[in-house]
Amino acid sequence: MAKDATIEIVEKVRKHPNADKLSICNILGFQCVTKLNQFNDGDKVVYVRPDTVFPEAEWATEYRKYSIKRVKAVRLRGEWSEGVIIPFEALPQNYQDTLNSLISTGDQIIGAEVSELIGITHYEPPVPQDLQAKGGLPMGIPKTDEERFENMKYLPYGKIVDVQLKIDGQSCSYYYNYDTKEFGVLGRSLEIKYKLADENGVESFGVNRYVENALLYDIESKMRAYGEANQLSFSIRGESYGAGLQGHEWNPHAKMNKGWAMFSVFLIKEHEYANKGHRYYFKNVAKEIDLPIAPMIEEDVELTPELVQKYSVGITELNGKPFEGVVIKTDEDTFKIINKSYDSNK
Repeated sequence: MAKDATIEIVEKVRKHPNADKLSICNILGFQCVTKLNQFNDGDKVVYVRPDTVFPEAEWATEYRKYSIKRVKAVRLRGEWSEGVIIPFEALPQNYQDTLNSLISTGDQIIGAEVSELIGITHYEPPVPQDLQAKGGLPMGIPKTDEERFENMKYLPYGKIVDVQLKIDGQSCSYYYNYDTKEFGVLGRSLEIKYKLADENGVESFGVNRYVENALLYDIESKMRAYGEANQLSFSIRGESYGAGLQGHEWNPHAKMNKGWAMFSVFLIKEHEYANKGHRYYFKNVAKEIDLPIAPMIEEDVELTPELVQKYSVGITELNGKPFEGVVIKTDEDTFKIINKSYDSNK
């Protein structure tokens, strides 16, 4: 699960090259623009990552002014600022007492998640009004949310990886349970009703984007056949895109016809993703059951710092179009690289 707000150490502070009253603080793999002399090397702070939301609390009023909808990467006088650094003293006294108590236990507390304590939540795109929710995600299927590369202590440089385009749309997944023969439809954090029954018990398909995709691509019958042939309980994770989804001007997928694309396979009984090289790696499954995948940008390439920087800050377009970011797929894990120019304009 991605972290949202943690206790961290400011690694390095330097003066902003283009502003006399600003500094740049390095923390984890991120950098944040702050007031001049507000922080020093080695300070223990709360670091709030991009894609988070501040609470509607008095202490957070100043921070919410600059992050009304969500915290995101922005350019300030030509330098990227990625997230927010909060000094303990900016928090209410009861929060300060709790954090200082945690710190007193030793440095092992660095990296501890404190989102719930101070009311920081992860940003969730608006849920469609036509959504017929059935409940939470079933069978331990997790939310679709890869870790940002900046949050990782070590990157697997030297590994051979695939680079997949991150589509800016709406998480839309499906599952088949081999034991119960059940097919289901999933949003990012909810199971969606696939069929609805009227007062007479007559069933009809739900009317929403999730069900539309299932019918458009004949996903139920394809997953049933594949699950039975392989005695497999699995979920295919994907992204719905097109008119009406994430419709800001920078999003090229919002201007396309409605569609869906797969980006991973989750094995339900094993409770793990089928990573690169696995028999059920998403590319293999998609090919066998004839389903589209999110575009592959590069395949079987070495992961290097240059490749990471390329997709983070080195380019702003792919094939002449803006892009939200890419997902790096290894034989052990996946992580995402968000394109900072795109993120700052969302």
